[in-house]
Amino acid sequence: MHPFCFSVSLRTFSKSPDPTVAPTEIAAKLEMNPEYIHKMGERRTTPDGMFLEGIYDENYCTFSLDRKGEEELNEMLARIIIELLPHKNLFHRIRSEGGRAEFFIGWFSTGNTGDTLGHDMLKKMGDLGIDLALDVYGESHIPSD
Repeated sequence: MHPFCFSVSLRTFSKSPDPTVAPTEIAAKLEMNPEYIHKMGERRTTPDGMFLEGIYDENYCTFSLDRKGEEELNEMLARIIIELLPHKNLFHRIRSEGGRAEFFIGWFSTGNTGDTLGHDMLKKMGDLGIDLALDVYGESHIPSD
């Protein structure tokens, strides 16, 4: 198999106009700095803060997650899940309001690649209420180091 690169983010979404778990609270509880955050009903902006037409139709935040050393994808996810276990109630509150949380994985590959995500780790992820989203990018999207 060929080597591959990956990036992992934790993202939360909610369509509740007045959620009890607002994106700013999620960031505070997780003690993480969001890469992007916006609240439903606010005016849309670019990442640089320039105003766009329209308003956000959902609450959203995303946190870039850092790889430690040469961790494989499955090792990184297993570590992060353990770090998030103390926040299980927070993720369940997000779900109880009709929202969702997910690990968003960007998978960059030049050919046949793969990884195994073990059932124990997937069970813990499911117990937290976190989905798994994969975006697979071909050879023309390989990030440069």
